[in-house]
Amino acid sequence: MDTALKTKFNYQTRLFFLIIVFTWILTFAFFMLQYTREKEYKVDTINTELQMTNIKILHNIETHGNRIDDGFIDEVASLDSIRVTVINLAGDVLYDNSHSGEMDNHIGRMEVREALDNGEGYTIRRMSETDSNEYFYSATRGDSLVVRSALPYSKALADYFQVDSVYMWVIILFAIIVSVIAYFATRRLGQSIQNLSDFASQAEQGNILTYDTSSFPQDELGEISKQIISLYKKLKRTIQERDDNMRNAIFEEQEKVRIKQQLTSNINHEIKTPVHAIQACLETVVNNRDTFDKETILSLIDKAYQNVQRLCSLLHDISVLTRITEAGDQIKKSPVNINEVLDTVAGDVAQFPPEKQMRVHVNVPAGMVVQGNDTLIEAIFHNLLINALSYSGGRDIFIDMIEETPEYYKFRFADNGVGVDAEHLNHLFERFYRVDEGRSRKLGGTGLGLAIVKNAILFHQGTVTVKNLLSGGLEFNFTIY
Repeated sequence: MDTALKTKFNYQTRLFFLIIVFTWILTFAFFMLQYTREKEYKVDTINTELQMTNIKILHNIETHGNRIDDGFIDEVASLDSIRVTVINLAGDVLYDNSHSGEMDNHIGRMEVREALDNGEGYTIRRMSETDSNEYFYSATRGDSLVVRSALPYSKALADYFQVDSVYMWVIILFAIIVSVIAYFATRRLGQSIQNLSDFASQAEQGNILTYDTSSFPQDELGEISKQIISLYKKLKRTIQERDDNMRNAIFEEQEKVRIKQQLTSNINHEIKTPVHAIQACLETVVNNRDTFDKETILSLIDKAYQNVQRLCSLLHDISVLTRITEAGDQIKKSPVNINEVLDTVAGDVAQFPPEKQMRVHVNVPAGMVVQGNDTLIEAIFHNLLINALSYSGGRDIFIDMIEETPEYYKFRFADNGVGVDAEHLNHLFERFYRVDEGRSRKLGGTGLGLAIVKNAILFHQGTVTVKNLLSGGLEFNFTIY
């Protein structure tokens, strides 16, 4: 059935028909909207006028102690040419200026029911059971009575409710103009699509150079779209995947080689220094054990021991970095109490000489627990603390939790020391990078502390930044997810 329709009606015809249908549906919708809004406005206008009359009569009745003043009602009714009915809250008719006999209970009348429920109500057109005439009814409820006024539904009133014919003709004229424009637009578009369809077919077959612009096959929109999209996707996907794979493979391979070469070179260099120092000290002791006094020998052994400690620290830091970068998926996570970690880390200050110790100010909510690896989280704060104690030259360290969301915690670690020159900031997290080579080695640093900090934070899907404070010192901001 679908194929038969495509054969019978080409794309241009179907598109034109679709636009025409949509245009006239929209025209009808606008017409109905305007008709409804205009009728509602006119109904509200008449109802408002009748409501004002009802309120006037109600006020007169209530002013005279709920006594119905026939003369006043007749006067008001004659001025507006309306019928007035006074009804009690039970629906019994107490007075009607157009009927003097007994009347049925009006509790079931729609306008009366709405007035009882909502304070006012109306019925646009309903036949009176008393005189068999049609009226526009409007009822208003008072404290103990309902006053209903009725306007005869005459030809003049019916004409008043009719929609403005000028607006209707403007809408119809607009729809006709849109239809004419749509015809010429779809005709031109159809011709272009036919050319595009033929071109797409030739392009898929690889015959672009032999494409004949004088022949225009009657292909359909579905085939056009499929051919163009298929061709585009195939070319785009193939080229993109090939280029991305090549770039990623080359970059990863180069990066692996570079990191391994750099790490190997740095490790060799860093290990040689303490090993040579140990070897020199021990060789000196062995070669001169009969001539050196005890104090000199102990001094050399002490230097050798210090370098052994430095070598152990270096190997430990290398092991931590290797574990994070190469076996991160094997590192387990569990709830970690940050306050306990900070208590432990703050205790590390005691290992420094009194002149090197700093005051640690912790501003972290009690009982803070994060999901992570306790060893790595402790390594983050420990290495930042050791870095500040060793190199800042300040007197205070500040550890604050500055932001907490359902997704992450953000911490601030700062000192009031001397900071570092701006050109060093971007390199602080590099492995074996030292701001002051000689001073760092003298203090026993391995050059891996801040690299461990960064990789431990990355393991927790966080980020870390560092900056100099205007008042002096460094500030690290990092997140833990």
